[in-house]
Amino acid sequence: MDLAALQDRTGWTVHHLAVTESTNDVAARLVREGAAARTLVLADRQTIGRGREGRPFASPPGGLYVSLLLDAPPADLPGGVVALVAVAAAEAAEAETGREARIKWPNDIWIDGKKVGGILLELVDAQRPVVAGVGLNVGAIPQELEPDVAPTVSALGVVAGHPVERQAVLERMLASVDAWSARRAEPGGAEALEVAWRGRLALIGEEIVCRFAGRPLRGVLEDASLTGGLLIRDADSGPVWREAGHVQDLRAADRTIS
Repeated sequence: MDLAALQDRTGWTVHHLAVTESTNDVAARLVREGAAARTLVLADRQTIGRGREGRPFASPPGGLYVSLLLDAPPADLPGGVVALVAVAAAEAAEAETGREARIKWPNDIWIDGKKVGGILLELVDAQRPVVAGVGLNVGAIPQELEPDVAPTVSALGVVAGHPVERQAVLERMLASVDAWSARRAEPGGAEALEVAWRGRLALIGEEIVCRFAGRPLRGVLEDASLTGGLLIRDADSGPVWREAGHVQDLRAADRTIS
């Protein structure tokens, strides 16, 4: 990457590492040291990349692994910030591949029904700015995936059918983050962001399985809200809003929850 050009064109402060355990961990250290919002940590490879609930996130060379420092008000945490970053990542992926990019609740980026990336939001000792980690498979599908996971994963270059440049994706994503952050602060901006987020949600109207309050639940995902959670219709209760914090491991019904 041309780091000088990246900083000049985006206005973000960039910390680049060839290899690190986790960009989120480096970003958390920068927050504790007083780093400001619109700072990012970029790595060519992570050795201990992670996703939600401590799940491993394969991070071989060729992917985009970045953690953003965002100055988000408490009212936007966590859903509003995750939505903003997810919309920005989806917009960048779509622009660079020419393929529709969707958001699989709560934090995965999908193209053609397969995961091409994910987001991990972390607060650092209740301080601001917050850390939003983004991992996108750009050049190729990681080879070290578990056999049951590999068929559900893709990469931007694969779906595009041509090489996709990491820097182009990152610059588009940062521009979108900045644009949505500015819009979010305007009257009606929060509502506009939620409309954009809901418009990209995958699995709406489809049968899903998940865990709700620790127990398996099967139903149809009718709708979603940043404040109201998920509207799930099951055979016993009909359509019921389920608080997002109690919903885990949501997926299409053809992948069962035990």
